[in-house]
Amino acid sequence: MADWREAVSRGDRPARTPSPKRFRVMQQGRIVLGPEHLLPCIVRDLSPRGASLRLPRPTALPERFDLVIAGHELRTVAVQLRWQRADFAGVTFLPRD
Repeated sequence: MADWREAVSRGDRPARTPSPKRFRVMQQGRIVLGPEHLLPCIVRDLSPRGASLRLPRPTALPERFDLVIAGHELRTVAVQLRWQRADFAGVTFLPRD
């Protein structure tokens, strides 16, 4: 996988490896909590498998939600919450249906 953008856009899920390469980023994101309820966040790092998010304030997140990431292009990915501490959260990307 040459680039995380290609991997995420294709929905690739690489085989389990010890530690996938993380790319430090600072991108705007939106957590979709309902039809008209978006929570802004900052995407702090990305890997082919997931992302680390910073929330504007500690907020309980659901187990699964959509994450809108604004980078070179606007894209929405389905994610599963893996961990959350105060205003930071880690998510894994779910495969596309």
